[in-house]
Amino acid sequence: MTLAELRKLYGHTWTIAEGAGGGWYAVRRANMSAYGLEHGLSNVRCGTTLLELARRLDAETQLEDQPWRRVPLRTAP
Repeated sequence: MTLAELRKLYGHTWTIAEGAGGGWYAVRRANMSAYGLEHGLSNVRCGTTLLELARRLDAETQLEDQPWRRVPLRTAP
C-alpha cells in the first residue's frame, strides 16, 4: 500500500499524514458526531505502517456502513 493509494481510497474523508515520531495517522476532515463516537467511530486513526492504517480505516468504514438503531425516546407516563 502506498500513500497515494491510501489517499485515493480514503482521502475524501480523511487527511492522512506521516507521524513526527514515526508511523502514520489519519484525521477526519469533518468531526464525527457524538452519536457516531458512542458507536465506536473515531476522529483519528493511527498505524505503524501504511498497511496497518489502511486496515484500520477499512474497519472504520465498515463500522460506518452498519445500520444503527436509535433508542426510542421515552414518553412521559
